[in-house]
Amino acid sequence: MATITVQLQAYRSALADAQTKGDQAIARKIEQQIRELEEFQQRHPEEAEAPSPFEVFCDLNPSDINCRVYDD
Repeated sequence: MATITVQLQAYRSALADAQTKGDQAIARKIEQQIRELEEFQQRHPEEAEAPSPFEVFCDLNPSDINCRVYDD
């Protein structure tokens, strides 16, 4: 698995490619992913392994219906 630092580098590279191609919609989405991953990193400094986009989403939106966890 990739580290958060490696994932951020990959996102920044993809952002540069999207901006070079003039694809603003993709660039905005990647910028959002970068912001969210940086926020995740700030909230979880002990984490080294890059989380999935869904894990980041649930970390930022724990009350979302898709992120609820039920104990049996």
